[in-house]
Amino acid sequence: MLNLFQFGRLRKSIFAKFAFSFIIVGLIPLLVLSFFSLNTYGNYMERYSINNFEQMVLYAGKNADDLYTKYNNISKMMYSYGQYANNGQFGRVIAEQVSQKDNRLTATVDEFLQTVVASDVHIRSAAFVFTEGGYQDLNRDGSRIDFRFQYPPVEWKRTMTENSKELVLFPTHPQEYYPHSGMTVMTFSRNLIDVIGSPGLDGKVVGSLFFDVSLSAFDEIFQHLTTDQKDVMYVTDQEGRILYSNKINLIGQLFQPSDSEVYHYVKHDMPNSNWSVIGEVNKNELFNKINGIKRTIAIVIGLCILSLVVVAVWFSNNLSIPIRQIIRNMTRVESGDFNMQVQVRTSDEIGMLARGFNRMTDRLKSFIDEVYVAQIKQKQAELTALKSQIRPHYLYNTLEVIRMSAVANDDDEVADMILSLSQQLKYVLNYGEEHVTLLEEKTNIEQYFRLMKLRYGDHRLALDLRIDSELLNCILPKLSIQPLVENAIYHGIMPKSGKGTIRITGEIERGLFMLTVDDDGVGMTEGKLQMLRDKLAGNVPPDQEVGGIGIKNVHDRITALYGPEFGIRVNSTPYIGTSIQMILPYKKEVKSV
Repeated sequence: MLNLFQFGRLRKSIFAKFAFSFIIVGLIPLLVLSFFSLNTYGNYMERYSINNFEQMVLYAGKNADDLYTKYNNISKMMYSYGQYANNGQFGRVIAEQVSQKDNRLTATVDEFLQTVVASDVHIRSAAFVFTEGGYQDLNRDGSRIDFRFQYPPVEWKRTMTENSKELVLFPTHPQEYYPHSGMTVMTFSRNLIDVIGSPGLDGKVVGSLFFDVSLSAFDEIFQHLTTDQKDVMYVTDQEGRILYSNKINLIGQLFQPSDSEVYHYVKHDMPNSNWSVIGEVNKNELFNKINGIKRTIAIVIGLCILSLVVVAVWFSNNLSIPIRQIIRNMTRVESGDFNMQVQVRTSDEIGMLARGFNRMTDRLKSFIDEVYVAQIKQKQAELTALKSQIRPHYLYNTLEVIRMSAVANDDDEVADMILSLSQQLKYVLNYGEEHVTLLEEKTNIEQYFRLMKLRYGDHRLALDLRIDSELLNCILPKLSIQPLVENAIYHGIMPKSGKGTIRITGEIERGLFMLTVDDDGVGMTEGKLQMLRDKLAGNVPPDQEVGGIGIKNVHDRITALYGPEFGIRVNSTPYIGTSIQMILPYKKEVKSV
């Protein structure tokens, strides 16, 4: 019954009405718009990705076909190579020099091979094979074909015989006929026919040109394509053998498309070379990017929905919480608690209502304070003032009676101690300003040190005050030096044997008042010094603090009064002594005329 009752109250509240209306008005249009946007965007991106991949394959195929055309034209340079030394066409010159065993043959072929190698940066080597079996070669790195290797191989010769008038491509293979080459190349070859000595292309073959092309020629084409690492590109010949692929281990194998529906293939046939460029893309990987973007959009939409709900709840709370708070406070005012105040957060009608309620409680409270509470507080203040005057006066008179009794008994030392104590108590119990002059602090320290010398003797303690007279009117917190002197006596000088000296110096540096208390006592180890510095910095929990309470109290007072850049700095060396420096702003007492 209670839950049903609470639900009924919530349903009738302003909060529920505003929140429900806000969510319904904003949420439904956002959900509908998000659904249609995601579907439309996803379909568009899938079509765009497939078309983009097909365009890349088409671009690569065109460039590969141009590459084949370029090497085909280089192989035909044998027929267009200039009228060699005015002796006619290159093939004719080769045929005549071979038949005449001309000594110029080597230079003629070598010059031509240099031209071939220099015509393209991807041509690694070139060789011209004569019909009787001899050959000349030129490698870009200066090496020569291993004489132990049968060059060209038998199958190459057979292929060249079968295709005597065409450009022949020998698929990708290791360049093993060059010692220590370690390269993988394709070899293009064309027969040289003496077209002058015989009509047409029916002349005799006077030699064959072979030149090796590195796979970097294909790398230059495919490295500009923005494909995923898992996408595979193939260049195959007319038999389906892979001439090039970005998966090196597949080069030289027959291309076998996958039966899986996961892969999408795009093929482009090249008319000039009878090559084909095939692109293999993993549809899951391709669409994963799209799905990732869709997930990101969905997350953004979800965050927008969440933000909408949060804003609705926040907006409703901003309206209903102040009203409920005013109702609760009104109930407490009815019971007699007139200290209730409503926090005013806005300047709208709700804020005006809260301010009116606060003014009402203030007026009621002031009426009651005027006739009753003010009289009680006045009586309590008078009693407190009387007690504050009676207690120090009684203490001073009592100490004076004890001191006079010691004088009457000729106990001057006790009398001096009581006099010093009396003056110190008068200084301590004087409820005046928080700040005093250095002169007043100096007088108090002298009285305190007089007590310590009477207690321990002149043979144990000495005080050296090095304070210029113009610094005596500097302002500092009351009772800030005595704890430092007390710490130096008990922790520095008393643990050591022999006499110890405490030196107090003051100076002005860069607009700061620096007061230093040095002792030549036992000093502190590095561990104790670091623990004390951590305590001053507030890095030690209160329940773990041991010792150094007086110094920390002085430090905390200074930082509270002037800021964190002021306070206590401590340095100490074992068996040499400790130096405590108090850093204060330089302020002087202004004397009234």
